Parts: sequence; structure tokens; C-alpha cells
Amino acid sequence: MLELFLTHLQAHGWALQRSPTPGFPEPLARRYPRCPEDWLVLLASVRSLVREDGGAWFLCGPDYAGQTDSAFRWNEWELLSLETAGDDAAWRAEIRAFWDAHLPIVLSVAEGYAYYALSLADGSVVQGSEPEFEDCRTAAPSFRDFMGQVLQGQIQL
Repeated sequence: MLELFLTHLQAHGWALQRSPTPGFPEPLARRYPRCPEDWLVLLASVRSLVREDGGAWFLCGPDYAGQTDSAFRWNEWELLSLETAGDDAAWRAEIRAFWDAHLPIVLSVAEGYAYYALSLADGSVVQGSEPEFEDCRTAAPSFRDFMGQVLQGQIQL
């Protein structure tokens, strides 16, 4: 299904750079130990996957490793939330707990800051946006289902 998914994205204006990558950097693998196999396969074979207009992109190994020239870090929305929380220790702890349980996989700046993330609690894909990044909704029950919904046009990236 991954090949069909990638072909579909390319046909809809996404630029794909393939190459074997180191995959998920070890520090992140420790923070996010239960990633779906389908997602890890994508990480192992895709270096970059960016919408033609640059308004949305999948986070890939180089993004997670901080090896791109992107203006946005892979955890940019978490960092913005922490900045907003300031010195409020309880709020900062809530933000950290949320992002410890949700791995961002797609970032978008097309219509404000938004994301898709993997929920480590149940493997679902959630969607959130500014101003309350941690207020999210379930977009798909799994990454495989997420790919299927993109293929069927139910999720527009």
C-alpha cells in the first residue's frame, strides 16, 4: 500500500525524494517506542516528501535528525506551545505529556499551522492546528487507514 500511496501523492503534486535513510533517530525512538510498522517503512525509504507549493510536508528521517534547511523543526508546534506556557510548570507538563504521546508526521503551514500525528496510545492518526495544538481529533484509526483515506480522497493533504 505504501507504493500506491507515494505514487498517488506524486500524481497530486507532491515531490518525493527516495533514498535509504537511517530511519528514526535513536533519541526519538526512545521517546516514541511504539511507532506503526507502516510508518517506519516509509521513514526507511523516503528522504523527503513535500507538497509542490511547500505548504505541507511529511516529516522524514532527516527532519527528525535536524538535517534539513527547513525553517520548522519536527517538534515546532510543541516548542511553540511550551513558549506560550511560559513559566507555568503544570501547563508545560501537560504539553510535554501530550507530545510524548503524539509523534508529528505531517506539518502544514498552508492555512495556519497544522499537523497530523501518530497517537502512541492507540496507533491512530490525529489532526490538530493552532492555536491549541494539543486539542486534536482522530483523523484515521491507523496509519494504514490514513493512507487509504488519502487514496480515496477522504483526507486532503
